Amino acid sequence: MYSVTQKKERYIRAITIISYIVFIVLFLNIIVDFFLFPVKQNSISMTPDMDEGSMVLVTPITSSVKRGDIVLLEPQLKEEHSGFISFIDKCVRFFTAQQVSIFKKSYYPGTHEKFRRIVGIPGDTIYMRDYVMYIKPAGEKHFLTEFEFAQTAKKYRPYNVTFLSAPATWDNEIGVKGNFDEMILGPEEYFVLGDNRKACDDSRLWGAITKKEMKGKALICYFPFSKAHIYAQ
Repeated sequence: MYSVTQKKERYIRAITIISYIVFIVLFLNIIVDFFLFPVKQNSISMTPDMDEGSMVLVTPITSSVKRGDIVLLEPQLKEEHSGFISFIDKCVRFFTAQQVSIFKKSYYPGTHEKFRRIVGIPGDTIYMRDYVMYIKPAGEKHFLTEFEFAQTAKKYRPYNVTFLSAPATWDNEIGVKGNFDEMILGPEEYFVLGDNRKACDDSRLWGAITKKEMKGKALICYFPFSKAHIYAQ
């Protein structure tokens, strides 16, 4: 038989351990919701800058997004879950580095978050030729390519895009467009593109987006280690 003192000590120890676990889970989820969380890139839509299988640290703080940033977009088709179940799923995904979720994976298009690069910002006049974006910022007189902006802006990290050659018999009207005429982005509109221009869906298909559709901004690619680098500057 345990003495009353021993029972009390066991009870206090159990309560302390449970309290620590609850505190750690809450603390980590606060970090995930407000500061930093890992995301796995599961497609080739952002090659060569973000390979399939890369692990990326993302910040949900999107107030400072700018031209050239890679942002994580909310799914276009959201599945509704209760707050408690969503909280448990966040905990599971955090402790498994986004590898495991309690929700069944959907294979329907538009049901997953995705990385895309901000190429056009509010006020820009833009058009595309041969999968390259031409941009004239508000108040400017001349167009520059997206790559010229990357080379001249101090806070703009240069990047490359992938152009996979289609078969000679391929109908260019099928899939995402490589050309479109001039358009002006509104006060809160951002034009986002995948770096793999012929193998992704982006603003060419579903139009410009707003900050409300941005779940976060990519900061660092930390895996694979051989290709680790910083995205945001």
